[in-house]
Amino acid sequence: MNTIENINKKMHVTGSLINLKTMQEYFEKINTKDICTEEEKQEIAAFLDVIEEELVSIQEKIGFIRQM
Repeated sequence: MNTIENINKKMHVTGSLINLKTMQEYFEKINTKDICTEEEKQEIAAFLDVIEEELVSIQEKIGFIRQM
């Protein structure tokens, strides 16, 4: 049972690292944009939506790890 728990923990930690990398990529995209046009504002809003989804995913993984 310990081995399965360790595998699950490692999977969730690895998944969280992937989430963080995705967030970094989207923050970098936001950083390259000027907020001048409505289109750019919409793009940034979409990027922020992705970042928010990644945060929720990380929170779920943290919750799972804590329950182990």
